[in-house]
Amino acid sequence: MVSVILCTYNREKTICEAVDSILAQTYRDFELLIVDDGSTDGTRALLEEYRDERMKCIYLPENSYYCYAANIGIEQVSGKYVAFATSDDVWMPEKLEKQVRYLEEHPKCGAVFSKVALIGKEGERVEKEYPEIMKMFEQDNRSRTEWMHRFLEEGNCLSHPASIVRKSILDNIGGYNLLYAQLADFDLWVRIVIESEIYIYPERLVKYRWYSEKGQISGLTEEKWMRMVHEFTMIKRNLLENLEDEKFKEFFQEMFRNPESSTHVELEFERAFLMMEKGIDFTRINLIGFQKIEEALRIPGAMKVLKEHFGMRIQDLYKQNGQKWYLDVSKEQLQNLEEQLEYLEEERRNLQIAIVQCEKEYNGILQSTCWKITKPLRAVLDIIKGK
Repeated sequence: MVSVILCTYNREKTICEAVDSILAQTYRDFELLIVDDGSTDGTRALLEEYRDERMKCIYLPENSYYCYAANIGIEQVSGKYVAFATSDDVWMPEKLEKQVRYLEEHPKCGAVFSKVALIGKEGERVEKEYPEIMKMFEQDNRSRTEWMHRFLEEGNCLSHPASIVRKSILDNIGGYNLLYAQLADFDLWVRIVIESEIYIYPERLVKYRWYSEKGQISGLTEEKWMRMVHEFTMIKRNLLENLEDEKFKEFFQEMFRNPESSTHVELEFERAFLMMEKGIDFTRINLIGFQKIEEALRIPGAMKVLKEHFGMRIQDLYKQNGQKWYLDVSKEQLQNLEEQLEYLEEERRNLQIAIVQCEKEYNGILQSTCWKITKPLRAVLDIIKGK
């Protein structure tokens, strides 16, 4: 059985479409656990109209954000697999059937995702309007090592409502990290890949809603930007810090300063160097790297390893410690990014208007008397041209 967890908050305009798409699945052996996270609009009233015995609704007294609500849902599941749904996206009818079949046929796979179709506010397809978002979600399958490198260097690229995970994996790694508001799903994917293989089903099994109205698409404010930076940095630190030595070597040896590193103290230095030198620019923070180096230097023989294995002197560390500990993103830089985004959005709207106008003019030509009268002549010209 599959346990579907859908968390919602004030989504009265889209909740029914999302729920209906789940109830219409061709795979029938599932339960739908809906956690209403303290909605203050008409969401609860809409949910109470359903009479499907597969549905169970949990109403939280106040809004506590997604991670808390999702963990409440995880505590209630009884299925072999857990699928995560969202209240403004839509599943294709065969989503669960195809993903469950793959998991049943591949017991070593811990989670299955899929490709997505982008839809706008009214359900219209918007892939052409957001090519960069489509590119982000258009991922090929990779080895676990390749996924780790992708996560470290570029961040998340997996769609949350496209996921289905083995319950046994969640039992091992735990649910969502309550501290994360921006990147909680990314953190979960990283921990899943540490444990097992994942698979991207090569079909668009989810209609993922994406539009640029303010309040949607996590509007780029300084607060949200900084929170994302902090969360990504913590996820990176936890990943590099907590991996057992053998898994650390398996995933990241290609990035080592010295590919021959194998002893515990050598690997501790490698963790520190990766924290400072690899990954997205804003996560290359000297502070957390030097904290790890400080720990490594307490290990007997560490100074000798630093000199003989890495070709470094303590003076080299002193010099590096004289640099900034973190990347400072100013308000001016953020404002420039926002202005660029607004300009591009205006350009997109203007192009859409121009396309509509051209289509009207083209249709007008096709319907004109002149176009109809000259049809035989155009046919003769096509014959002459060899068409």
